[in-house]
Amino acid sequence: MKKHVKSLLRSVKGDIKALEETGLFQADWYVATYDDVSASGYSPIEHFVRIGEKKGYNPNPYFDQVWYTKRSPAAVRFPAPAAVHYAVNGWRKGRSPSEAFSVPLYLKFNPDVAKAKRDPLRDFLEGGAEKGRIAMPRMFEREKFSSMAADMDLIAKSGLFFADWYKTFHTDLWHQNQDPLMHFIRQGARQGRNPNPCFNTRWYMDTYGDVVGDENPLAFYIRKGAQIGHWPAPDFSPEIYFAENDDIMRDKVDALGHYLHFGLKEKRRLPSPNGSVSISGTEEKSVKLPLPQQLRNMLDFERNVLAPDSPDFDSSNMDIHWVIPDFSAGAGGHMTIFRMAHFLELKGHRQTIWINDPTVHKTAEGAYDDIVKHFQHFAGTVKLLDDSFRDASGDAIIATDCWTVWPTLTPTNFKRRFYFVQDFEPSFHPMGSSYLAAEATYREDIDCICAGPWLSGLMQEKYSRWARHFWLAADQNIYAPPKEPRANTVPRIAFYARHFTARRAVELAMLALEELATRDIEFAVDFFGAKLTFGVAPFPFVDHGVATPRQLADLFQQADVGVVFSATNYSLVPQEMMACGLPIVELKGDNTSCIFPVETVTLAEPDPVKIADSIEALLRDTGKREAQAAAAQEWVSQFSWAASADLVEEALVERLREFGTDTVSDKEKDAALKIRASVVIPTLNAGPILDEVLAAATTQRAPWPYEVLVIDSGSTDETLEIVARYPDVKLHQIDKKDFNHGDTRNLGVELTSGEFIAFLTHDALPANDRWLFNLVTSIEHFPNAAGAFGKHLPWPDACAFTKRDLNGHFDMLGTQPIYLSRDTNRRRFNDKDPQWMQLLHFYSDNNSCMRRSVWKDIPYRPTKFGEDQLWALDVIDAGYGKVYAPQAIVFHSHDFGAEETFERNMTESAFFKHFFGYELIKDETQLEKTLAGINANDSHWGKANGVAPEDIEARHRLNEARLKGYLAGVKADTCSMF
Repeated sequence: MKKHVKSLLRSVKGDIKALEETGLFQADWYVATYDDVSASGYSPIEHFVRIGEKKGYNPNPYFDQVWYTKRSPAAVRFPAPAAVHYAVNGWRKGRSPSEAFSVPLYLKFNPDVAKAKRDPLRDFLEGGAEKGRIAMPRMFEREKFSSMAADMDLIAKSGLFFADWYKTFHTDLWHQNQDPLMHFIRQGARQGRNPNPCFNTRWYMDTYGDVVGDENPLAFYIRKGAQIGHWPAPDFSPEIYFAENDDIMRDKVDALGHYLHFGLKEKRRLPSPNGSVSISGTEEKSVKLPLPQQLRNMLDFERNVLAPDSPDFDSSNMDIHWVIPDFSAGAGGHMTIFRMAHFLELKGHRQTIWINDPTVHKTAEGAYDDIVKHFQHFAGTVKLLDDSFRDASGDAIIATDCWTVWPTLTPTNFKRRFYFVQDFEPSFHPMGSSYLAAEATYREDIDCICAGPWLSGLMQEKYSRWARHFWLAADQNIYAPPKEPRANTVPRIAFYARHFTARRAVELAMLALEELATRDIEFAVDFFGAKLTFGVAPFPFVDHGVATPRQLADLFQQADVGVVFSATNYSLVPQEMMACGLPIVELKGDNTSCIFPVETVTLAEPDPVKIADSIEALLRDTGKREAQAAAAQEWVSQFSWAASADLVEEALVERLREFGTDTVSDKEKDAALKIRASVVIPTLNAGPILDEVLAAATTQRAPWPYEVLVIDSGSTDETLEIVARYPDVKLHQIDKKDFNHGDTRNLGVELTSGEFIAFLTHDALPANDRWLFNLVTSIEHFPNAAGAFGKHLPWPDACAFTKRDLNGHFDMLGTQPIYLSRDTNRRRFNDKDPQWMQLLHFYSDNNSCMRRSVWKDIPYRPTKFGEDQLWALDVIDAGYGKVYAPQAIVFHSHDFGAEETFERNMTESAFFKHFFGYELIKDETQLEKTLAGINANDSHWGKANGVAPEDIEARHRLNEARLKGYLAGVKADTCSMF
């Protein structure tokens, strides 16, 4: 084929033939992926050759045409599609077809393919996957991923990982476009997820963790565990399986693998230890029985009486310790815990979080990063619960679920123990050991702070506990009434379908919908909360799966009725619906009747017919819907997380005062405290946005005083009038010719007194009233941090490409450690690796903060551009670190025209060349190739995301202006530019 292609002139027929010979074109995948294929009138492969290749379409999911041609320039000149170049030349030179498929790794783990000199991608597509061979990403070629790659190959070929079952069983993965085995290898095993129906990951680690260590538990079982007699689960005994099935040769097969692939089909019995076969055991006094660790904690932790050194405390500066279960992004109960911790910090309290039984996080640093990246800002200390925990001390220690109560009973040097009760947890389990153990925690001498009055009443009346409650609160910055009245021709029902959570009673509501469909009323349903297990229903519906908060708000604003049930404690979802002006139907019970005022909700008996009656009554009566929605919206508007944190604080203080003396009166008044932070805002013709910026900057919440300074350099618009509206804002004016990005900010530091100096540009709007606190405490958390920069959000009316690019940039930063220094990766720093150095010196004074103590030694360089990145480089070189503060958020983005895009990018390119030696675009040839690839990507993305054709064309023009600016900057004489 090689000689044939070389002699071939590009033609449609020739390209089709060459591409067919590679075996790399997957017609079914191509049609399913690209919407315009079916209606084109061409066969899939002809569509690709005539149209798709030019649009940047791919012939299969593992060949990325744009990515490949960027890294293999010869493919652009090759007389056939890029995939043909790969098949003829590319893979033989070790080139991979995409980031998602590593040629070197495929050949390493499948030496027969290398020996046969067969294209790895073709081998994989034409049967390799069925043989257990896998596509590994190129990042696994790095040394630090070598063991992970080996585990992935081993597990895939063992036949013990059931990918379809894994994704179906773990319902939170339904909406994620991620390879199931990759998920299990990188995080699922650490989270205790099971790889097949008969391997219990968490139990295996609890039972054999001492010998497994840090290895992947399933990989360890395959390599060693099965050979030394390990059970894969508490109800699967390999000895019993072989004893009951004497036709199986134990020296030739693994019991688990045989049972999964043959035993189930042959209806052999699950070899649980309750069978009739007797197995002689061995006595060993030091051995612990294979029981769940969460139950074992009832014995492993001592139950001690409190004996604090002193009962006295300071209610303005309490020392609070939380004991929490390990967590992953998206955990709702943890979000409430972290919200409370965050707001208590804003009130001046010191806090420590202990992670009990860490299975997801191996280090406290990793856990801290995940809290800040995925939940809330946290300034305190995070620790993994270890032997030092028994000596912990403070004012209050708080258990946060039933399994953290037992460790909480061990330390003695606290004033009181508390229990943060968010639900009636025994109901999470069938009647048995776990139910009884969970209920037993309510009988311990521990004070309860509960989510809502139903739980606090239950703790007081049934379990005789001291209890107070707080309220859940919808985030009304996200959940708000629609701007326009609802106008659905067919009424829509927003339906919470989290069917795998039993207490949601989803089945009853589903039956009610069936009943409703038999009546003379039209409706459509918007399911959300989980991916559905069906695709056909007796009514029109949309399956939204697991949606983001903003997607949910949009859904609630468009629906006419909400249906959400809870058979235990109430949840946030009803309040979020109410905040969007949506009337809801809930289950009638003590748990809901004592929460919702009668006029705010329709409560239905737990009977499908009566539930259907309640939904129908709302659908048929517009007035009833509007009255209920208005009452509910008024009721829900009174709650906020800040107010709920006040209730938690009041509960802690009330109880501690019953056992000790509050020494707060001995403290100095806040007014006497020294200014902790200064906010400096340079301005020049800022325009009306400055009013919003100053309003936000002057109303920040913090447990210490701060000041705001504006430095104006000759504004001729309304800027000075706006500043005058804020008497607490200091104004300093300079001549326009004296402005310099570095020197002017140095002046701002000199004119203020805060220990920390935060910088905003006049068009960067803090997103909330915790922006300053989050910035300052991000630096404080890391003693060697010189400064921090926060996240930028695009303005709501920004163009789609601006939103994508800005969000993508900060999403990328979210994949890195939030604290970076030269020691994070000393080798790459010493080698001056360009990509690493760009990450290290990225810093943005649109939204930043620095330590005054560091500035005294390392002030800004006097420069007309890029003072922030130069300062970041200087402090990194000096041995300090910098922090990315993802919860210190501002709105800041620009949609420039072509001319300004060219000018700005020319300056930026010249700056990087002058100070860092980077050449962003070297010559015209690179510009043309890069522009073609970028435009192809943007066209494909724009079409896939509904961007108008004229906006895509406009983007192409901006791409050209940007790259031409880069090239002009490289060619510029920079001697006097900066």
